Amino acid sequence: MPVAPLEIFISYAHADEALRKELGKHLSLLQQHGLIASWYDRLIPTGVEWSDEIDAHLNSAQIILLLISADFLASRYCYSREMKRALERQKAGEARVIPVILRPVDWEQEPSLSKLQALPTNAKAVTTWPTPPTYDEAFTDIARGIRNVVEEQGKHLIAATADTTSVWNVPYRRNPFFTGQETILAQLHTTLNTNNAAALTQPQAISGLGGIGKTQIAVEYAYRHRQTYHAMLWAQADTRDALISGFTELAKLLNLPQKDEQDQAIIVEAVKRWLETHEQWLLILDNADDLTVLDEFLPGKNTGHILLTTRAQATGTLANGIEVEPMETAEGALLLLRRAKVLAPNASLEQAREADRAKAREIVQELGGLPLALDQAAAYIEETRCGLSGYLASYQAERTTLLQRRGTLIKEHPEPMAKTLSLSFANVEAANPAAADLLRLCAFLHPDAIPEEVLSVGAPRFVPSLKTLATSTTAFNEAIASLRAYSLLRRLPEIGTLSMHRLVQAVLKDAMNTDQQREWAERAVRSVNQLFPSVEFANWAQCDRYLLHAEVCKALIDTWNFTFPDASRLLNQAGYYLRERSRYAEAEPLFKRALAIREQQLGLDHPYTATSLNDLATLYYIQGKYAEAEPLFRRALAIYEQQLGLDHPHTASSLNNLAMLYQDQGKYAEAEPLFKRALAIYEQQLGTDHPLTAASLNNLAELYSTQGKYAEAEPLYQRALAIKEQQLGTDHPLTAASLNNLAMLYYTQGKYAEAEPLLKRALAIYEQQLGLDHPDTARTRNNYAILRQKMQKRSFWHPFRKKPHV
Repeated sequence: MPVAPLEIFISYAHADEALRKELGKHLSLLQQHGLIASWYDRLIPTGVEWSDEIDAHLNSAQIILLLISADFLASRYCYSREMKRALERQKAGEARVIPVILRPVDWEQEPSLSKLQALPTNAKAVTTWPTPPTYDEAFTDIARGIRNVVEEQGKHLIAATADTTSVWNVPYRRNPFFTGQETILAQLHTTLNTNNAAALTQPQAISGLGGIGKTQIAVEYAYRHRQTYHAMLWAQADTRDALISGFTELAKLLNLPQKDEQDQAIIVEAVKRWLETHEQWLLILDNADDLTVLDEFLPGKNTGHILLTTRAQATGTLANGIEVEPMETAEGALLLLRRAKVLAPNASLEQAREADRAKAREIVQELGGLPLALDQAAAYIEETRCGLSGYLASYQAERTTLLQRRGTLIKEHPEPMAKTLSLSFANVEAANPAAADLLRLCAFLHPDAIPEEVLSVGAPRFVPSLKTLATSTTAFNEAIASLRAYSLLRRLPEIGTLSMHRLVQAVLKDAMNTDQQREWAERAVRSVNQLFPSVEFANWAQCDRYLLHAEVCKALIDTWNFTFPDASRLLNQAGYYLRERSRYAEAEPLFKRALAIREQQLGLDHPYTATSLNDLATLYYIQGKYAEAEPLFRRALAIYEQQLGLDHPHTASSLNNLAMLYQDQGKYAEAEPLFKRALAIYEQQLGTDHPLTAASLNNLAELYSTQGKYAEAEPLYQRALAIKEQQLGTDHPLTAASLNNLAMLYYTQGKYAEAEPLLKRALAIYEQQLGLDHPDTARTRNNYAILRQKMQKRSFWHPFRKKPHV
C-alpha cells in the first residue's frame, strides 16, 4: 500500500526564521513527493488557541526537528516545553527527534541532546558552512539526513499497517504542482483531529468560487492524512442523482450485503448504517453546491469525519465553513511557473529568473489568482511553448478565446475557466433573474467595494428587472443570497459593500454581444451618477465611496463614446472631488472629457459648458498654470454674463476667479473692481451671511493684505470668519482657511499673540478633517512653525491661498 506522508514538527526560535525558511525550501521535494507534511507555528490559523495547536502537532508528529541555536536554548518555551515534550516522545518510542544545529552554541553540554545524532554531518553548525546566506550545502546535507530517516520510518509504517484493511476511492491522483493553502490544510487537520467533538458533530465545508481550488485542497488533504483513516471515501454531490450513484459505488467498495439491491434507497441507508457503526473514516462529498439535498445522505451519528467542497458561502447549521481566497501574487506566480515547467516542482520562486517572476506576477494579477485559471494558462504555455510574455500578450488580445480553452492532457478538472463560471451563472439566472441582472451590472463596476445602494437605489431606475429591489429589502437580500450560493459575490454587511472576482466580470462581459455590453455599460454610468453627490465637505465620505466606480465609468464613457448628460455630470463631479482632495493629475482628464461632451452636446455657449470651463480653469489656477487658466476663466465669464445675466451668482463666481488670477500675477488694479463686483452680487442675491459672501469678503481682504492695506483687510477677514463659523461650523475646513488668513494678517503686523491661537485652531481643524498629509494642513503647519520662530522676513512666509469658487 502507498506510504502516507509523515508529519514533521519544526521547533525553532523566531530569531532563526530566515534559516527555518531555507530549510523548508530544501525539504519541499520530500513534501511534493508526499513523503512528509511539515508543520511549524506560523501555520496556526487566525483565532485558534496557539498553545493548544502547538501541543496537538507536537503530540501527533512522527519526526520532530529541534533547530538549535543560542536563541533556541534561551527560549523558555522552545527549551522547557517543546524540547522537553519531544524528548519524552522520543524516549517512549512515539517519535524521532533530530537536533539541527543552526548556529554555533555549546549545545552538547545539554545531556539529553548530546545523546542524539544531530544534523548536519558531524554536527557542524549551518552558519559555519560556505555559501551564505542560503547555506545550500549545509541544508542539502540536512535534507539527505532527514530523507534517510523518513524512508526508515516509512518502512516501519508499511509493516505496521500491512494487515490493516484500508478502503480508498479518491478518484484523482495527487497533484504534483499543488502549491500553498497550508493554512487551510492546517486548519482542517486541527479541527478534524484535535477538536473531535466539533468534527464529529458537523461536516467541514471548503467553500469558494468555482475554479478556486476547493477539490484540489480536498485531494491534497486526503493524500497527506490517509494514514489517519481506515477508509477514505469520495462521492460526487452536485445533484441528488450523483449522490445516489456515489453511495451505490461506496456500497460496492465496502462490499455491503445490500450493494445489489434494486431499491437505491436501501443502498443509501446501508451506507449510512456502515458510517454510523465504523470509526476512522473520512467521507469527502465533492461539489455539494445544493446543500439542501445532503440531509438524507448524512449519517445520523458520526463516528468519522465528513468534508464537503461547495460554492455556497452560507452553510448554516449543516457544516462549518472554511472559505478559500484567491492566491496571493507570489504564491500564484510559483504555481504558474512550476505548472508551466519553467521551474522544477520543488523549486522556490527566488530560483526563477527575475524576468519570469515579473511576467508570472502580471499573469496572476490578470487572472485574479484563481488556481484553475492559472493551471489553464500554464497548460497552454507548456503545450504551445509560447512563453510567459507570449501568453500575456495573447490573453490581453484574445481573452475570450483563452478562457474557453483547456489543456488537452488534463483529467482532474477538464472544464475551462469560462465554462466553470458560466455554469454557475446559468444556475443563478434560472433561480433568480433579478440576481443575474444585478451581477451583470456589477461586471461593469470596479470589482471591489461596490456600494449596495448603487444596486438597490441607483440602478432600479435604469434596469427594469431591479425595480423590486428598490422597494423590498427582502428581495434585495434574496438576490444577494442567490449569488452567494455560488460564491459569485462577497458581502461586507458592516460597510454595506459587495465585491466580485475580476474573472467573473470578464466571463460575464465576454458572454454579451456588442449591443448588450453597451447597454449594461450605460446602465452602470447612469446608476453611479444617480448616487454621486454634490461635492461639498459634508459629502466627502460619500464621494470617496463612489470614486472607484466613477473612475471605471470614465473608461466606459471613453470606450463607448457616451455623450449623454449623466456621463458629463459624473465626470465633472468626480473631477471636482479629486481636485478638492488635491489629486490634480487624476482630476484633469475627467474635467477635460466632461468639457468635450458638453461642448459637443450642449454647445459652446451653454451654462453647463461654462461650468466645465470654470472647473478646469480652477484646476490650472491652483497649480499655478496661469496661462492655461486665464482664457478658460474669460470664456466662462462671458458665457455666464450672456446666458445668465450680469447679476447672477455664477457670474459673481466667475468674476471672483478671474480676479484671483490677476491678483496672483500682481495685477492688483485689474483684480480689485472684479472682487468688488462679485461681493456686491453675492450680498444682493444671496445675502450678507451666505458662505459665498464670506468667501468673497475673504478674497477682497487678501487683496488688500497683499498690498499692505491692513486696516481695510482686517474687518473683511473678521466678517468672513464670523459667517463661516455660523453657517458652516467651527470645525469646517473653510472656517480653518479664514482662521489661517486672519492669523497671518496679524503675523505680518507683528501681532504674534493674536495670531497664535488662530493658527493653532486652524491647524487642528485641518489635521482632523483633511489629514496630516494634505497640502492645506502642510501650509498651515508651516505658517505655525514660522510664527513660533518669530521670523520677520516675509520671503519665508507662505500663507494659505484660497481656492477660486466653482
